[in-house]
Amino acid sequence: MPRLDEKICLVTGGASGLGRGIAQRFVEEGARVMLTDVNAQAGPGVAEELGTVFRVHDVKEETAWMRVMDEVVAEFGALDVLVNNAGIFSNCPVEDTTLESWQEVLDVNLTGVFLGCKHGVRVMKNNPGGPRGSIINLSSVVGLRGQLGGSAYSASKGGVRLLTKTVALENAARRIRCNSIHPGIIDTPIMAPMFSAAPDPSALRRHIEGTLPVGYMGDPAHDVGNMAVYLASDESDYVTGAEMVVDGGMTIGLPG
Repeated sequence: MPRLDEKICLVTGGASGLGRGIAQRFVEEGARVMLTDVNAQAGPGVAEELGTVFRVHDVKEETAWMRVMDEVVAEFGALDVLVNNAGIFSNCPVEDTTLESWQEVLDVNLTGVFLGCKHGVRVMKNNPGGPRGSIINLSSVVGLRGQLGGSAYSASKGGVRLLTKTVALENAARRIRCNSIHPGIIDTPIMAPMFSAAPDPSALRRHIEGTLPVGYMGDPAHDVGNMAVYLASDESDYVTGAEMVVDGGMTIGLPG
């Protein structure tokens, strides 16, 4: 497994789910990590458990990004890796989607990633020793295909996919890489409301897992976290603008 010894990493949306799993793996591989999240209640406890620094951070606010980047540099002296993970989920037919809910999803999932890339590049190009860095944007399999009820969510995640490629192209000569991860069905707290609303949660879980070629839902740390470790590490120096699909075979074909 690649190592991240002493790399300075910022992970947004790190108080739970994918962000927590990614931060856990980064710490295990020797990185120094700052977690950010809007969840000021859960964040400090997660940071203490993992041995990281925590900051409250609303990714859709540019002033918040400027403050957090200043704090990363003040705390650690540089920024090697930025993971734009913070996001919200929505599920509503397009004709029932309000402009307000559409805008909220785009603000967090796409504008938040844009602001992260903008200010991540600003800091990384001024790193001690010269420009360098890895930006990792969390998209989704829904950023590669449509989803019933996913007009706002799929639009935001599709936007992240192409934003990633543009950032990668603009910054390749600076040795600042940008890649996207496209998770499928991962066993995170975002799934909890669906299971709790089901008459038989165990049956629903078996049904979902039965549609996946590998037969189980992914793990945040082992499956998505390990991919993030690779993209953050020096072993992936020649990888930029790529879309890394981590979906247990979800998008390769129809279930039997």
